Amino acid sequence: MDNVTHALHGLALYALAATDPSLAHDPTAMSAVLWAASLGSQAPDFDFVVRLIGGEIAYLKHHRGITHSLPAWLLWPTFLSLLLWPFFPDHFGLLWWWSFLGVIVHVGLDLLTTYGTVAFWPLSKRRYGWDVLMIVDVVLWAIGAIGIYLWWLDVSPERVLWYTIGPAILYLALRTAIQLYLRRQVRQLYRAAGTKIGRVSVIPFLGVFRWNLVVEREGTFELGTAHLRKGVSIQNAYPRHDEEARLVELERSQVYQVFRWFARHLFLEVVRDERGHLRAELADLAFGFRDRLPLMAQITLDAEGNVIEEKLIRKPDKFRKNDKINKNHDAR
Repeated sequence: MDNVTHALHGLALYALAATDPSLAHDPTAMSAVLWAASLGSQAPDFDFVVRLIGGEIAYLKHHRGITHSLPAWLLWPTFLSLLLWPFFPDHFGLLWWWSFLGVIVHVGLDLLTTYGTVAFWPLSKRRYGWDVLMIVDVVLWAIGAIGIYLWWLDVSPERVLWYTIGPAILYLALRTAIQLYLRRQVRQLYRAAGTKIGRVSVIPFLGVFRWNLVVEREGTFELGTAHLRKGVSIQNAYPRHDEEARLVELERSQVYQVFRWFARHLFLEVVRDERGHLRAELADLAFGFRDRLPLMAQITLDAEGNVIEEKLIRKPDKFRKNDKINKNHDAR
């Protein structure tokens, strides 16, 4: 999730602490909670320093990585508590607990996005993303704004939580139910057509009715939308190339290694020019929208297989039209 949403959940934890009379009547304790919850809610994203030191490729590899993992759930609260302890010497336990809750809620929200996180490392190296929320969700922003306004009106912490946490939980439950329902509908649709498919991703988009869709079939990736009222529509299909012989050469590229680990639906286009140079374009179709693929990479190797150039392309205007199979039909 974005840092605004994480800041709002830190404030929600502060409001939760204020429902405890023993804390609410202790200004120093409440100040400790505010600092702990606020920093804990942001701490896992302190991995932004990787971008400053190692650049975009390293950031793609490590963002939402070890800083969100199981050990980090305990290390971040310990680090933050030691950092704040000199200012609140009588409240180390309080600092640890509320910063821990901030970290846990942060990781939990990130798990609900498509980008996901390796939250369960070292038990699992897999990046989990549950496709419930977009990175920025204006509904959660609005709920948080309501909470801040109620707090400004001096409404009791209990009522603030009732009018914010309750609707937020119901909203998340609704989105989860819709996502699971649409995923089931897509599989039933293809099964009824007698078409064998592999992995299916129903990916959040603006609102709750329309979701982006990626379906893996033999030889193709199909991209379209799954709509709660209008059904399933496939707009584009990208070829799935068998490039196993060439993948050995690409293993020398750091970008390729990162994409193979990171990308859920990896599109790979490889061509060799008259000089023997190999050029590969990669994209994670999970982030595709119509003919736009905002997360791409390009790799160029010389005739000996040495990497000449490798780079990320964050927001290309459009993917090359001759790389996709034109397909526009309803799959209802």
